[in-house]
Amino acid sequence: MLEAIRLMREEEEAKVKSLAKSSFGFLHGSLVKTTEHTYVYELSEEIVGVVVLETFAFQRNRLGGVVKWLFTDQKARGRGVASALIEHSVRKLQELGCDEMFTTVEGYNTDSSNRFADQGFMPLSAMQQIRRYGLSLLKIGPKTFHTIDIGHFLWARSGDISQSSKGSENLEDTRQFVGGGALAWWANVLIMSVILMLQCFRVGSSTELMWQLPIAVALVFGVRSLTMKLVANWIGCELEYRIWETGLTLSAIIAVFLGGVFPSPGCYYPKQVRWSYRKKLSQLAIISFFGALSVLILAWLIFAYQALAISNIAPEMISNLLRTSFFLAYSLLIYEVLLPLFPFESYNGRRVWDYNRTLWGILAAGTIVLFLIS
Repeated sequence: MLEAIRLMREEEEAKVKSLAKSSFGFLHGSLVKTTEHTYVYELSEEIVGVVVLETFAFQRNRLGGVVKWLFTDQKARGRGVASALIEHSVRKLQELGCDEMFTTVEGYNTDSSNRFADQGFMPLSAMQQIRRYGLSLLKIGPKTFHTIDIGHFLWARSGDISQSSKGSENLEDTRQFVGGGALAWWANVLIMSVILMLQCFRVGSSTELMWQLPIAVALVFGVRSLTMKLVANWIGCELEYRIWETGLTLSAIIAVFLGGVFPSPGCYYPKQVRWSYRKKLSQLAIISFFGALSVLILAWLIFAYQALAISNIAPEMISNLLRTSFFLAYSLLIYEVLLPLFPFESYNGRRVWDYNRTLWGILAAGTIVLFLIS
């Protein structure tokens, strides 16, 4: 059986794009663009894997290299095709003189992230990115797609040719993600509050209610996060909060230019750099179910409070705060529950959908009914 990794030929571009759509799905796969550094994995004269590379200057003309796309034919998975393509990519980018190498991976896509971890890549928190690259992130972000890719994390490694691969499929990786936790959660609440203030200015809402926004965000996100953390502790699953920095970027764009609300709550992930989504799914799905359920219950409670006219006898300040909280929870449930698909697969609904469609249906039914009567 003949195997080879080589440059894509011009006449193979249509075949490569067809493979991208079958691998990612039509919508996601349609975004794939090839470059002059597109390599194919050929197995018995059939293309079963593709990696798309690109180089760019950043930070005083240092050269960066990015693995922009990596995809394989489903029938070739489990044969080491993706690992071989990443290893090949590292060598090629080193040969091109890259000082840093980058890629972005959705937080739960461990099939890909583990392969990059094996080649010495590490996920960087928002603060690590700022400390390491500063204003150069304005160049790095667009080149790596790390701009509005909700729930994706930036991975990087040095281009130093002496740096050896780290991690192993056969050994448990003890490295942990650095930069999440409570500080990142509060930073997310603050940034999301500012974005909502911008949205209020954009649509001409009363500025007298601005003080409510941080409290409303802390309430809705806090109920979700606290529930997920308590359930995780209850079932013995060690997780840590991570901010979705590019989700916040998308939130700001929607608020400023469209006057809309796009909640970006971040989520909880295993601390280890290398872990298996399939092995953790049963725990993650239960944690995600209760996280989404807590937001749904909160929204229903506020709706009942308003429907029963309790708000007429309660202080106006409380009623206004709950009204703002309901709007935020209502908006979050659209992505948290009803859209468990690209590009919203990082929200809790996708974990539940992958594990048990009945549990997802319970959340969806409760959300739809709330939408119909509110």
